[in-house]
Amino acid sequence: MIQLDHLAVDARDVDASSVFLAKVLGTGAPVPEGADDDMRRIELDHGMFLLFSPSPEPRFAHVAFKVDVKQFREVVTRLTSMNVAFGNDHFDTANGRTEDRLGGGGRVYFNDTNGHLWEVTC
Repeated sequence: MIQLDHLAVDARDVDASSVFLAKVLGTGAPVPEGADDDMRRIELDHGMFLLFSPSPEPRFAHVAFKVDVKQFREVVTRLTSMNVAFGNDHFDTANGRTEDRLGGGGRVYFNDTNGHLWEVTC
């Protein structure tokens, strides 16, 4: 059996980046991680977690999350209340649309200040 344990994501400011994503996803607060507590960990389901690592020049990441319809609506509500641009097209992340052109119940893409592309689908 192969399982994904964690995903490391570069960030200029691990606190701001991890808090932003935790707020959008509605997870618990990020916790310090690493020998120097210089990283931030966000717990996800099934023992998986995101690990934000400090980097002066973050490398691009595109990370997609699958959620249920209720969680999807909550994510869209949080993005809207946080004034974060989103869209249903990864080339147009500010079109404000949520319908899934790939046939699912909904899909949104949004960027963070590090240039990462986050995706939430149901």
